[in-house]
Amino acid sequence: MVNGNRIGNNGQIQLWQFLLELLTSREYKTLIHWQGDDGEFKLSKPELVAQLWGERKNKPTMNYEKLSRALRYYYDGDMISKVQGKRFVYKFVCDLKQLIGYSALELTRLVNTGNPL
Repeated sequence: MVNGNRIGNNGQIQLWQFLLELLTSREYKTLIHWQGDDGEFKLSKPELVAQLWGERKNKPTMNYEKLSRALRYYYDGDMISKVQGKRFVYKFVCDLKQLIGYSALELTRLVNTGNPL
C-alpha cells in the first residue's frame, strides 16, 4: 500500500510510512491494527513492531521505548498523535486521503475485507 514513490529522506522510509505499511498488511494484524475508522490504531505487540522497525532501519537495539520516543516527534505536527487514556493507541491526524489516496475508513475496510469501498 505505501509504495516506494512515497518514500522521502534520500530513500529512507519514515516511521509513519512504516506503520501504514504494517497497518495495510493482513500479515501484521496481530502486531498492529486499526481501531474504528477514524485513524486510530493500536500496537498490540509493541516490542515486535519496534523490532521490525529496527530491522528495517538496521538498528538491532530498537525497542518500544525508542520507537515511542520517535513517535513523540510527530505529536507537534499534523501526522500522528497519542490517544489519551489508551495504552499503545495512536491516531493518524493527517489527511490520509490526500496523502496516500485512501481514508482511514477505506484502509480499515481494505485490510478487513480486501475492498476499500
